Amino acid sequence: MTPLQGFSNDLFLNDQVVITGAAGGIGRAIAAAFAECGARLVQIDRPEAVPPNQSGWIGCDLADRPALMRAAEQIKGPIAALINCAGVFRRMALTDTEAENEWDRALSINLTAPYLLTRALVPNLTGGAVVNVTSVRAETAAERASAYTVSKAGLAALTLSLADELAPLLIRTNSVAPGDVDTAMGHGDPSVAAKLVARTPLRRMAKPQEVAAACVFLASPLASHITGSTVRVDGGFLAV
Repeated sequence: MTPLQGFSNDLFLNDQVVITGAAGGIGRAIAAAFAECGARLVQIDRPEAVPPNQSGWIGCDLADRPALMRAAEQIKGPIAALINCAGVFRRMALTDTEAENEWDRALSINLTAPYLLTRALVPNLTGGAVVNVTSVRAETAAERASAYTVSKAGLAALTLSLADELAPLLIRTNSVAPGDVDTAMGHGDPSVAAKLVARTPLRRMAKPQEVAAACVFLASPLASHITGSTVRVDGGFLAV
């Protein structure tokens, strides 16, 4: 059985779902999962990553605030779910000469962009859901990755704040926290990846489709009384 076989193919029939980072490994799986459930997709990613001559895509550098606002203006009508998946990760020591630039980059894409996009789309999201893709690194350190861990911890905190603030509008806000995932980013440093798998109780990386299934669940009516929660897709990494 695949992670999505438990969901109906009309769970999001003709509903609009917005996904950032849709060209990446996890984002691509999330987009495929919602499409399988009948959704109409708006997929956002870096201009150079957007497939040419395909509808339903918006090219946008999420670190560019004016460009992000222009992208938001292109999205019309009710939104059933906003999935803030775009993220950047780069290992860098605190004393590295590029560390300050990486700090700014990580916070702008991993934290500020979800904040700004959610804020811009609130009028379209009434009765819908926001799912932020955080990380287990929101709760524990990562080797030479302070910018990433802080940005993801901030996104986890934002999730809690928005769950409270947006509840009167019937907008649910939750997060999915993957551990190591079988993507290009997950395999970035093979020696580190091997150590992480070795300390994961299930002894493997997550499949992107398993992260996607958690996003679909939290965005769907199946989770209608769940807000302010985090679903960890980490194989038990944080349990030990």
